[in-house]
Amino acid sequence: MKKIVYFTLIGCLTIFAGLFSYAPPTSAAAPTYTLYIDGKVSSAKLPTVVEKGTTLIPMKAVLTELNYTTTVDSKSKSITAKNSAGSYITVKAGSKKAKINGSEVLLSAPAKAMNGTTYIPLSAVKTLTGKAIGADASIGIAWIGEKPAETAPVPVWGVSPDQMKSVSGNKLLLDEGGAGDIYLLLYQESFGEPEELYIFYKNKLAKVAFAPDILGYDESALMGTYQGMFDGLVEVYGQPESDIIAAYKDTLEEIPLADGGYLTSKWNVGGTQIILLLKGTDTGYALSMQYVDTSVEAQVEAAMDAIE
Repeated sequence: MKKIVYFTLIGCLTIFAGLFSYAPPTSAAAPTYTLYIDGKVSSAKLPTVVEKGTTLIPMKAVLTELNYTTTVDSKSKSITAKNSAGSYITVKAGSKKAKINGSEVLLSAPAKAMNGTTYIPLSAVKTLTGKAIGADASIGIAWIGEKPAETAPVPVWGVSPDQMKSVSGNKLLLDEGGAGDIYLLLYQESFGEPEELYIFYKNKLAKVAFAPDILGYDESALMGTYQGMFDGLVEVYGQPESDIIAAYKDTLEEIPLADGGYLTSKWNVGGTQIILLLKGTDTGYALSMQYVDTSVEAQVEAAMDAIE
């Protein structure tokens, strides 16, 4: 049962990501892809976006991963990324003209300033480095180097509530509404399946939480279910970057769940943080698997606190 619960949860996410990648944009938010570099999810905190059929990457963050150093010419406002072997690219926001390794090149789309950084077409990386590049809209990914054999499912950040509704299929919409900068959609596949909470910040998806039905579970069953979900997440995302068991500060003795104790494990996949959480509450227990867009995590928490 532990594995069934986990794979039901991860299946919800995979289906959502796959469905949305086929949906045409219905708002100003550009679709985003998960970027892989040499088979691993990019550590760039800013998203890879798609505009008018062109995949755009955050220039500094991605090229830094490829061992390039970026500098800005204060007079011309041009941006240059160069590596130790002398390979370089120079672009200017708003222009399709670029210089790559000494040659004048016309980019497939202009370099563009977004999210406080400069974006360039993914295709420029192939010209710059000689590495293969590609994108697969059916699963919402792009890559530099070889196409990844397996992909780690993460939500498509930035979609609007209307876009989410357009791909919800026959899911039950249990509740919706918002206040301030926050809007919520609560879904369920069918009775007894995990609840799916989608949190939007300024009309863009920023957080997703899946909560299985644990009514009637005792502490032993909860711990077993948590471990099963943990093992499943490790299979997909590798070992977590942190594991925490609530303990008394002075004695380091574990706090029982019934007394407000908790267990949590966290993973970082590119710009997505994945959090597995089991905790005791005033009314029982809570178990959830959460995905958070790290680029707006602090703003979302502040906005949520403001309306609670």
